[in-house]
Amino acid sequence: MRDHTVVVGFGTKGRSAVQTVCTTGLKKEQVVVVDPSAKAVDAATAEGYAGVVGDATRSDVLMRAEVHKARQIIIATQRDDTAVLVTLTARQLNRGAKIVAAVREEENAPLLKQSGADAVITSASAAGRLLGLSVLSPSAGMVMEDLIQQGSGLDIVERPVAKAEVGKGVREADDLVVSVVRGHRVLGYDDPAIGKLQLTDRLITIVRVTPGTRMAPHSRPLPQD
Repeated sequence: MRDHTVVVGFGTKGRSAVQTVCTTGLKKEQVVVVDPSAKAVDAATAEGYAGVVGDATRSDVLMRAEVHKARQIIIATQRDDTAVLVTLTARQLNRGAKIVAAVREEENAPLLKQSGADAVITSASAAGRLLGLSVLSPSAGMVMEDLIQQGSGLDIVERPVAKAEVGKGVREADDLVVSVVRGHRVLGYDDPAIGKLQLTDRLITIVRVTPGTRMAPHSRPLPQD
């Protein structure tokens, strides 16, 4: 297997993450789940994913999942210290893969970054912010919940600039643009530095997805065959 996705931990976070990734068109056979629980791996294989039972902090276990050939690695373990060790091991085995890790406590996020994670999601604080927002503005909370649930309603999508959009302003793009990725910078939609859209830019947009629509990776919604 090559250019696949490895998911470490198949609890609520791991299962939700892989389901979201698969809404973009990623085939289930291109996903390998690693979990120390045989029951969790059995559940993953029953859903169509490949599975490896074992401790993902061990390099031999990750090698069985062919982490060294993976394109992206999702780390959704139950403990923050485990996430750090898995990230360190995975990064040693694969220098080029994109690694996204979840931690419970925000204070541990910098350590995950130092260990080799490209992005770190703090589950406890994110849930807390959504709870607070829902109390202050139930309607805004509903919109955020909709955005989080990929595959229906409103979705956040990263896509390239269309040729017809080159040279235009952000507000003239076909979709609602919230940010522009230019090089290594992420510019807010109202940043004067954006100027006109360039062919090499990527757009972070909000689009509406209807049931029966499949999202292509970093692209517009695509109708299912």
